Amino acid sequence: MSRDVTESFGSGKHRRVAGYLGSLAFHVSYVTPIFWFVELLQNQLYWKLTGAPGWTYPLSPYHWFSFESVGLWAGSVTIIWCLNFFWFLRRNVGMVKRMIIAGTACWAGEWLAGFVADRVFHHPMQVWTNAPLVYVGISAIFFWWWNVVLYELLTVDIASLGRPAPVTPEPTAPASREQPSA
Repeated sequence: MSRDVTESFGSGKHRRVAGYLGSLAFHVSYVTPIFWFVELLQNQLYWKLTGAPGWTYPLSPYHWFSFESVGLWAGSVTIIWCLNFFWFLRRNVGMVKRMIIAGTACWAGEWLAGFVADRVFHHPMQVWTNAPLVYVGISAIFFWWWNVVLYELLTVDIASLGRPAPVTPEPTAPASREQPSA
């Protein structure tokens, strides 16, 4: 009944899981507030371009923003992190494909979260003005693609998603047999 040393709590498997969770927690705590403020700017930009806010929060006293949406932003950061860490980086997926896949997944997630919040919990989060899909507008996909690009700029170069930078071997020059002249 002795425990093998390789299966102890400090083993590689547990350290990897702790590393994944630590990286995810860092990204969620770092990127989520930035995304929330970017959402405010995006809604203001949409408002300036169309004359009406792109989306409203019916239960928020402010109507054009809500502090409750921070939780949804944490979920979107988690989705983007998981796609990056477990799929994109392992398969060397290019930036344009990352943007389209992750942005579209988050756009669909926004609709699903709005639908579930409204129809299941009877607590509508966001409602898009004049949008046929009610909980997200078609134009929001462009905002989501931008959010993925912003995520990449904020995290991949800074934190590298927990992956070490590739090490390139230094070229070795043959030793010179010539003696310096005096």
